[in-house]
Amino acid sequence: MGRVFGNPVLVQSIKQVAGLMAMAVRYDNKLPDKDTSASRGLYALPFSGAWTVLNGGVDEETSHSWDVYTQRYAYDFVILDDEGRSCPSDADPADPAAYYCYGREVLAPADGVVAESHEGCPDARIALDGKIGCGGDDIRGNYVLIEHAGGEFSCLCHLKAGSVAVRAGDRVARGQAVGQCGSSGNSSEPHLHFHVQLGASFYSSPGVPIRFEGVRARPAPNYAAADPRPVPADAHDLFPPFLARGLRVEAAGEACDGAVAAAFLRN
Repeated sequence: MGRVFGNPVLVQSIKQVAGLMAMAVRYDNKLPDKDTSASRGLYALPFSGAWTVLNGGVDEETSHSWDVYTQRYAYDFVILDDEGRSCPSDADPADPAAYYCYGREVLAPADGVVAESHEGCPDARIALDGKIGCGGDDIRGNYVLIEHAGGEFSCLCHLKAGSVAVRAGDRVARGQAVGQCGSSGNSSEPHLHFHVQLGASFYSSPGVPIRFEGVRARPAPNYAAADPRPVPADAHDLFPPFLARGLRVEAAGEACDGAVAAAFLRN
Protein backbone atom coordinates (compact mmCIF):
# COMPACT_ATOMS: atom_id res chain seq x y z
CA MET A 1 0.00 0.00 0.00
CA GLY A 2 2.92 2.32 0.68
CA ARG A 3 3.93 2.15 -2.98
CA VAL A 4 0.40 2.90 -4.16
CA PHE A 5 0.01 5.99 -2.05
CA GLY A 6 3.56 7.04 -2.84
CA ASN A 7 2.49 7.52 -6.47
CA PRO A 8 1.05 11.06 -6.66
CA VAL A 9 -0.63 10.53 -10.04
CA LEU A 10 -2.41 7.40 -8.79
CA VAL A 11 -3.46 9.26 -5.66
CA GLN A 12 -4.91 12.01 -7.84
CA SER A 13 -6.87 9.44 -9.82
CA ILE A 14 -8.33 8.03 -6.63
CA LYS A 15 -9.25 11.54 -5.44
CA GLN A 16 -10.95 12.23 -8.78
CA VAL A 17 -13.12 9.13 -8.44
CA ALA A 18 -14.05 10.05 -4.88
CA GLY A 19 -14.81 13.60 -6.02
CA LEU A 20 -17.09 12.36 -8.80
CA MET A 21 -19.10 10.37 -6.28
CA ALA A 22 -19.34 13.35 -3.93
CA MET A 23 -20.50 15.68 -6.73
CA ALA A 24 -23.09 13.19 -7.94
CA VAL A 25 -24.60 13.12 -4.46
CA ARG A 26 -24.31 16.85 -3.79
CA TYR A 27 -25.87 17.89 -7.09
CA ASP A 28 -28.26 14.92 -7.35
CA ASN A 29 -26.97 14.43 -10.91
CA LYS A 30 -28.22 17.93 -11.81
CA LEU A 31 -24.86 19.36 -12.72
CA PRO A 32 -24.30 22.77 -14.30
CA ASP A 33 -25.41 23.05 -17.93
CA LYS A 34 -25.35 25.63 -20.69
CA ASP A 35 -29.03 26.52 -20.35
CA THR A 36 -29.33 27.20 -16.63
CA SER A 37 -25.87 27.25 -15.05
CA ALA A 38 -23.32 28.82 -17.34
CA SER A 39 -20.55 30.90 -15.79
CA ARG A 40 -21.69 34.05 -13.98
CA GLY A 41 -18.58 35.83 -15.12
CA LEU A 42 -17.58 36.66 -18.68
CA TYR A 43 -14.12 35.44 -19.61
CA ALA A 44 -11.53 36.52 -22.14
CA LEU A 45 -9.39 34.09 -24.05
CA PRO A 46 -6.34 33.16 -21.92
CA PHE A 47 -3.87 33.96 -24.70
CA SER A 48 -3.20 36.41 -27.51
CA GLY A 49 -3.20 35.60 -31.20
CA ALA A 50 -5.16 32.95 -33.09
CA TRP A 51 -5.45 29.53 -31.46
CA THR A 52 -7.67 26.54 -32.25
CA VAL A 53 -10.04 24.67 -29.95
CA LEU A 54 -8.79 21.09 -30.30
CA ASN A 55 -11.00 19.66 -27.60
CA GLY A 56 -14.05 20.91 -25.75
CA GLY A 57 -17.61 22.12 -26.02
CA VAL A 58 -20.78 22.46 -23.94
CA ASP A 59 -22.60 19.34 -25.16
CA GLU A 60 -21.81 15.68 -24.64
CA GLU A 61 -20.75 15.23 -28.28
CA THR A 62 -18.09 17.91 -28.09
CA SER A 63 -17.22 17.79 -24.38
CA HIS A 64 -13.61 17.57 -23.26
CA SER A 65 -14.50 14.90 -20.67
CA TRP A 66 -18.24 14.60 -20.13
CA ASP A 67 -18.02 12.02 -17.33
CA VAL A 68 -15.29 13.90 -15.46
CA TYR A 69 -17.45 16.60 -13.95
CA THR A 70 -14.73 19.12 -13.14
CA GLN A 71 -13.48 18.96 -16.74
CA ARG A 72 -16.84 18.51 -18.47
CA TYR A 73 -16.63 22.01 -19.96
CA ALA A 74 -12.85 22.25 -20.28
CA TYR A 75 -11.03 23.30 -23.43
CA ASP A 76 -7.71 22.30 -24.95
CA PHE A 77 -6.21 25.04 -27.10
CA VAL A 78 -3.37 24.70 -29.61
CA ILE A 79 -2.00 26.77 -32.47
CA LEU A 80 -2.53 25.16 -35.87
CA ASP A 81 -1.25 26.40 -39.20
CA ASP A 82 -3.48 26.51 -42.27
CA GLU A 83 -2.56 22.90 -43.07
CA GLY A 84 -3.86 21.76 -39.69
CA ARG A 85 -0.40 21.11 -38.23
CA SER A 86 0.60 21.99 -34.67
CA CYS A 87 4.30 22.11 -35.56
CA PRO A 88 6.15 22.77 -38.84
CA SER A 89 6.46 19.83 -41.22
CA ASP A 90 10.27 20.04 -41.14
CA ALA A 91 10.50 20.15 -37.31
CA ASP A 92 11.18 17.28 -34.92
CA PRO A 93 7.72 16.33 -33.57
CA ALA A 94 9.33 14.76 -30.49
CA ASP A 95 10.66 18.16 -29.39
CA PRO A 96 8.06 20.17 -27.37
CA ALA A 97 9.78 23.42 -28.33
CA ALA A 98 9.01 22.73 -32.00
CA TYR A 99 5.28 23.29 -31.49
CA TYR A 100 3.77 26.63 -32.40
CA CYS A 101 2.12 27.20 -29.02
CA TYR A 102 5.09 26.20 -26.87
CA GLY A 103 6.37 29.07 -24.75
CA ARG A 104 3.54 31.42 -25.70
CA GLU A 105 2.21 33.57 -22.86
CA VAL A 106 -0.81 32.32 -20.93
CA LEU A 107 -3.02 35.14 -19.65
CA ALA A 108 -5.46 35.56 -16.77
CA PRO A 109 -8.95 35.31 -18.33
CA ALA A 110 -10.50 37.71 -15.78
CA ASP A 111 -9.55 39.74 -12.72
CA GLY A 112 -9.02 37.68 -9.60
CA VAL A 113 -6.73 36.35 -6.88
CA VAL A 114 -4.41 33.40 -7.35
CA ALA A 115 -5.67 30.54 -5.18
CA GLU A 116 -2.96 28.03 -6.11
CA SER A 117 0.03 27.70 -8.38
CA HIS A 118 2.24 24.69 -8.96
CA GLU A 119 5.73 24.45 -10.43
CA GLY A 120 8.38 21.80 -10.91
CA CYS A 121 6.82 19.46 -13.50
CA PRO A 122 8.81 18.67 -16.65
CA ASP A 123 7.27 18.27 -20.08
CA ALA A 124 5.73 14.89 -20.77
CA ARG A 125 7.05 12.78 -23.64
CA ILE A 126 5.20 13.67 -26.86
CA ALA A 127 2.67 10.91 -27.52
CA LEU A 128 3.79 10.09 -31.05
CA ASP A 129 2.74 6.47 -30.48
CA GLY A 130 -0.62 7.47 -29.00
CA LYS A 131 0.42 6.62 -25.44
CA ILE A 132 0.00 9.62 -23.15
CA GLY A 133 2.44 9.91 -20.27
CA CYS A 134 2.63 12.26 -17.31
CA GLY A 135 5.42 14.72 -16.82
CA GLY A 136 5.84 15.36 -13.10
CA ASP A 137 3.80 14.77 -9.97
CA ASP A 138 0.47 16.31 -11.03
CA ILE A 139 -1.78 15.50 -13.97
CA ARG A 140 -2.34 19.25 -14.39
CA GLY A 141 1.40 19.71 -14.65
CA ASN A 142 2.45 23.24 -13.78
CA TYR A 143 -0.76 25.19 -13.31
CA VAL A 144 -2.38 28.35 -12.00
CA LEU A 145 -5.79 28.44 -10.28
CA ILE A 146 -7.43 31.87 -10.05
CA GLU A 147 -10.43 32.79 -7.90
CA HIS A 148 -12.88 35.16 -9.58
CA ALA A 149 -16.10 36.81 -8.46
CA GLY A 150 -19.07 34.57 -7.71
CA GLY A 151 -17.05 31.64 -6.41
CA GLU A 152 -15.72 30.69 -9.84
CA PHE A 153 -12.15 29.47 -10.29
CA SER A 154 -10.29 29.29 -13.58
CA CYS A 155 -7.66 26.60 -14.02
CA LEU A 156 -4.80 26.97 -16.53
CA CYS A 157 -2.79 23.78 -16.93
CA HIS A 158 0.26 22.14 -18.60
CA LEU A 159 2.40 25.26 -18.27
CA LYS A 160 6.07 25.30 -19.20
CA ALA A 161 8.50 24.48 -16.39
CA GLY A 162 9.95 27.59 -14.81
CA SER A 163 7.38 29.88 -16.40
CA VAL A 164 4.77 30.23 -13.64
CA ALA A 165 4.90 33.92 -12.77
CA VAL A 166 2.38 34.17 -9.91
CA ARG A 167 1.89 32.68 -6.47
CA ALA A 168 -1.06 32.13 -4.15
CA GLY A 169 -2.42 35.43 -2.86
CA ASP A 170 -1.30 37.49 -5.87
CA ARG A 171 -3.93 39.71 -7.44
CA VAL A 172 -4.08 39.44 -11.20
CA ALA A 173 -5.81 41.51 -13.86
CA ARG A 174 -7.48 40.21 -16.99
CA GLY A 175 -4.83 39.84 -19.67
CA GLN A 176 -1.92 39.61 -17.23
CA ALA A 177 0.67 36.95 -18.08
CA VAL A 178 0.67 34.15 -15.49
CA GLY A 179 2.90 31.63 -17.27
CA GLN A 180 3.77 30.09 -20.61
CA CYS A 181 2.23 27.24 -22.57
CA GLY A 182 4.04 23.93 -22.16
CA SER A 183 3.39 20.21 -22.07
CA SER A 184 3.80 19.31 -18.40
CA GLY A 185 1.61 16.84 -16.55
CA ASN A 186 -0.77 14.50 -18.37
CA SER A 187 -0.19 15.87 -21.86
CA SER A 188 0.03 14.38 -25.34
CA GLU A 189 1.71 17.44 -26.86
CA PRO A 190 2.08 21.15 -26.00
CA HIS A 191 -1.31 22.76 -25.43
CA LEU A 192 -3.23 24.87 -22.93
CA HIS A 193 -5.96 23.24 -20.86
CA PHE A 194 -8.48 25.76 -19.51
CA HIS A 195 -11.63 25.30 -17.49
CA VAL A 196 -13.75 27.14 -14.91
CA GLN A 197 -14.95 25.29 -11.81
CA LEU A 198 -17.35 26.08 -8.96
CA GLY A 199 -14.94 25.89 -6.04
CA ALA A 200 -11.25 25.56 -5.31
CA SER A 201 -11.02 21.76 -5.31
CA PHE A 202 -9.89 20.14 -8.53
CA TYR A 203 -11.51 16.93 -7.34
CA SER A 204 -14.95 17.94 -6.08
CA SER A 205 -15.83 21.19 -7.89
CA PRO A 206 -17.97 20.82 -11.02
CA GLY A 207 -17.01 22.66 -14.15
CA VAL A 208 -19.33 25.25 -15.68
CA PRO A 209 -19.89 26.22 -19.33
CA ILE A 210 -17.68 29.25 -19.95
CA ARG A 211 -19.27 32.40 -21.34
CA PHE A 212 -16.57 34.07 -23.44
CA GLU A 213 -16.64 37.70 -24.49
CA GLY A 214 -14.63 39.72 -27.00
CA VAL A 215 -13.90 36.70 -29.18
CA ARG A 216 -13.77 36.28 -32.94
CA ALA A 217 -14.17 32.71 -34.18
CA ARG A 218 -14.37 30.80 -37.43
CA PRO A 219 -13.86 27.16 -38.50
CA ALA A 220 -10.17 26.28 -38.47
CA PRO A 221 -8.73 25.51 -41.93
CA ASN A 222 -8.00 21.80 -42.50
CA TYR A 223 -9.05 21.01 -38.94
CA ALA A 224 -9.58 17.33 -39.82
CA ALA A 225 -5.81 16.98 -40.32
CA ALA A 226 -5.34 17.63 -36.60
CA ASP A 227 -8.49 15.90 -35.33
CA PRO A 228 -10.16 13.17 -37.41
CA ARG A 229 -13.30 13.16 -35.26
CA PRO A 230 -16.17 14.72 -37.20
CA VAL A 231 -17.39 18.03 -35.81
CA PRO A 232 -21.19 17.94 -35.30
CA ALA A 233 -22.97 20.09 -37.88
CA ASP A 234 -24.45 22.38 -35.21
CA ALA A 235 -21.41 22.44 -32.91
CA HIS A 236 -20.64 26.10 -33.61
CA ASP A 237 -24.20 27.40 -33.45
CA LEU A 238 -23.81 28.24 -29.76
CA PHE A 239 -21.08 30.78 -30.42
CA PRO A 240 -21.26 33.36 -29.00
CA PRO A 241 -20.77 32.93 -26.07
CA PHE A 242 -19.73 29.25 -26.09
CA LEU A 243 -16.83 27.70 -28.00
CA ALA A 244 -16.51 24.21 -29.46
CA ARG A 245 -13.75 22.16 -31.02
CA GLY A 246 -12.86 23.03 -34.56
CA LEU A 247 -12.97 26.80 -34.07
CA ARG A 248 -10.03 29.10 -34.62
CA VAL A 249 -10.39 31.88 -32.06
CA GLU A 250 -8.75 35.19 -31.25
CA ALA A 251 -9.50 38.27 -29.20
CA ALA A 252 -11.69 40.76 -31.00
CA GLY A 253 -11.31 43.71 -28.64
CA GLU A 254 -13.94 45.51 -26.64
CA ALA A 255 -15.79 46.71 -29.74
CA CYS A 256 -16.73 43.20 -30.86
CA ASP A 257 -20.31 42.47 -29.84
CA GLY A 258 -22.23 39.26 -30.47
CA ALA A 259 -23.48 40.31 -33.90
CA VAL A 260 -19.99 41.13 -35.14
CA ALA A 261 -18.59 37.88 -33.76
CA ALA A 262 -21.39 35.82 -35.31
CA ALA A 263 -20.86 37.52 -38.68
CA PHE A 264 -17.15 36.69 -38.53
CA LEU A 265 -18.02 33.04 -37.86
CA ARG A 266 -20.27 32.89 -40.93
CA ASN A 267 -17.62 34.28 -43.26
